[in-house]
Amino acid sequence: MILLYRPSLDYSSGAGQLMQMQVHGLRDAGERAEIGCARGALKFWLRSGTRARRIPVRAARDAGRERFVVDHGLCVPNAAVLFLHNLATEASSHMPSRDWTAQVSAERDFFAELRADALLVANSRLVADALCARYGAAPERVVVQHPGYLAARFNPSRAAALRAPARRELGIAADAPLVGLITSGDFEKRGLDVFVAAAERITAGRPDTRFLVVGSKSLPMSVRRHALTATGRLLHRPKSRAPERWFAALDLFLYPALFEEFGMVVLEAQAVGLPIVTSRRVGAAECLPPAYEPWLAERPVAVDLAERVLALLADDAARRELSAAGIANAPAYDDRAYARASAATILVQKRWLK
Repeated sequence: MILLYRPSLDYSSGAGQLMQMQVHGLRDAGERAEIGCARGALKFWLRSGTRARRIPVRAARDAGRERFVVDHGLCVPNAAVLFLHNLATEASSHMPSRDWTAQVSAERDFFAELRADALLVANSRLVADALCARYGAAPERVVVQHPGYLAARFNPSRAAALRAPARRELGIAADAPLVGLITSGDFEKRGLDVFVAAAERITAGRPDTRFLVVGSKSLPMSVRRHALTATGRLLHRPKSRAPERWFAALDLFLYPALFEEFGMVVLEAQAVGLPIVTSRRVGAAECLPPAYEPWLAERPVAVDLAERVLALLADDAARRELSAAGIANAPAYDDRAYARASAATILVQKRWLK
């Protein structure tokens, strides 16, 4: 029996969705597999339809001595496979204003205890390189497995059906350019301040542009008091269980994360055909097609991002090219592809350890 484990399980999180894809991929491959967690099993079952077994962290660590455990939470140092969703030591270097002491300390303690033959699965080349640099992981022990998006929810046909009602709900005219940031709610990490600064520059060049921020329950007070918000040019909607309707409303997706190990929203935007402006500090930028090469900023700097947004808003052909390239590229990163690929990665390690 293969145990996929994460202490706190939540289907609304990217990690929870990926674990569901993995367990189905393993079962489709003929393996016995289950999901375990210390918290969230009932809600996960009700939301996803997939059962999870309640297992305390201590019991999961004990199980790692006898069972094949896949750790999704940096909590089972004797696991056979470790999937990394976050890397605090690297993120802290890009956001020094936040107190990372506890997270960095816990992460370092975990890697100091990690078994020598564990397979480390990074969610991007960005994370894989940082993992080798910061913890001295041998490159042959590290593989990159880009996460997968839910294709049934994020696709061009569904976006086309949702677009008009979503824009009506927002009060956005059909011909008004709408630039958006959609995230789960960590506005500091996802660069909300950079987004607002870029929006100021975009407005100066294209006064008809409107902006949408989706995430958290409310905007920070500084953004609520900003002139763009006060005049109705910048709108906010809380974190949603159905973000696909907000993606459908947009004309362009601006993702200015200060550092993002992956960033599932980039894949979701690509899948519905949105042109994307982001930087190489976002792991999911690795999943964009070659047409994006001249459009990726090196760093999430407001002036650089705003220039790219303005250039795309003025160039219908370029937007169409990016949209078409993204739609064609998206299936390589959907949930079915991830289920197959991640299951294969786990099973290769299982056979190697026998």
